[in-house]
Amino acid sequence: MKKTLLSLAFLSMSASSSFGAAGTFDELIWVTTTTPFAYGTSTFYEIDSENSNLFGASEFHGANLGTFTVGDSLFATAQQKSFKNNGTDVTSHTLFWAVSGTGGSGSGSLNLGFQANLGGGDQRWGADNTGALTSNMLAGLANGSYTLSVWTRITTNGTNAPTQIFNNRGGSNFNATFTVVPEPSIALLGGLGMLGLLRRRR
Repeated sequence: MKKTLLSLAFLSMSASSSFGAAGTFDELIWVTTTTPFAYGTSTFYEIDSENSNLFGASEFHGANLGTFTVGDSLFATAQQKSFKNNGTDVTSHTLFWAVSGTGGSGSGSLNLGFQANLGGGDQRWGADNTGALTSNMLAGLANGSYTLSVWTRITTNGTNAPTQIFNNRGGSNFNATFTVVPEPSIALLGGLGMLGLLRRRR
């Protein structure tokens, strides 16, 4: 039974006031099978298409994350940057996730703590530096085809900006797919059982 870490590290570049009083952008997703999380052993995706092939990354939205076995583990951790100006203060960052598919579903969130002031109103927030992870996103899933949806939210003091700002692709979220298959031993037992049934019928 393998344990797989899906590290969602949302990274944003500095923004100008033309984007509004607060927000995030240029998010990236790192995917890794190594625990604990390490940037150097991960593959990263771009969460949106604002900058095509940002840092050489392919897009998370529409990606196939691969095949997992029933009983495997899938976790997420995140980091993102935000900008603020015109009296707006960013007060929190949160990652949300939801899994839906033919063999089950699940959802959850992860609070991202403040990490650093980067100058010009830019800040970095994340849970990757503390090792905080989501709950197991494969928990309780049977074999089948699934969609993993992710989105983020920042909250503000409400000065010259909404109190909640979502990065969620206009409400459709950023979606990748994956597949869960039975454990090999279970599949083998099922095959042997069918073979025995056929022999009895003969």
